[in-house]
Amino acid sequence: MGAGDYRFYKDFRVRVVDMARREINAKTDIAFEYEEIKEGRKVAALRFTITRNARADKPDPLRDDPRLARLVTRLTTHGMTEDAARAIVQTHEPELVEWATTTLARKLKAKEPVENPAGWLRKAIEEDWRPQPTLFAQKQTQARETERQAERERLDLEAKTAEGRKADAAHEKAAIMAYVNSLSPEEREALEQGFREHLTATVPAIVAKRFTGGETWGLDPLIRKQAILLLTDIKQKTTPLMKQLHLQQLLQLNTIP
Repeated sequence: MGAGDYRFYKDFRVRVVDMARREINAKTDIAFEYEEIKEGRKVAALRFTITRNARADKPDPLRDDPRLARLVTRLTTHGMTEDAARAIVQTHEPELVEWATTTLARKLKAKEPVENPAGWLRKAIEEDWRPQPTLFAQKQTQARETERQAERERLDLEAKTAEGRKADAAHEKAAIMAYVNSLSPEEREALEQGFREHLTATVPAIVAKRFTGGETWGLDPLIRKQAILLLTDIKQKTTPLMKQLHLQQLLQLNTIP
């Protein structure tokens, strides 16, 4: 270090010796203190005492957490004592401390007058000088959150509705096939032929062509809907005899030339 680097001893002590002592005592397994040797009123030398750092053996969240340790260093760099800096970091959210130190650094870089940086930091943090959103901005934020919540609920409802429709379709298909498979081959053939004619009269031709019996009873939603209507009508026949007569009528209808 050249002789002209620090014209005043106070600057050298604050920016070099005290800063080094804070860093070493806080982050290493050694510690040091110093004593000023004076000749009259002038400091002629420094006497250093180096010891083992007992704090290094104890868990210390502010030392072991890199972010918190960095915040303590930022505060002490601006003249705050280490104990005060540690107390600030322990009792306030890191984002607030980071905002205050960044804002102060910006002010100092722009050469804005800050008479007591450490005092400014303490008040800025304890009183939370961060810019607060206006009432209009708060309402806008709340409105956006309300919209997002409504959209989440809509998507959730759509998902549940789709799942419900899928489950209903599977249930309807199973019910249709259970009934169709319970019929004899002749009854099933008569029912399918009658259903084809029913589809021709009730749904578009392109849909009606999709029905070929078997699993196609439940594949298309329109076909499935008409099948439910037809089979419900059959099941409403109150006796097995009436159901048998209905199927026989379908069979006779299909055999008329």
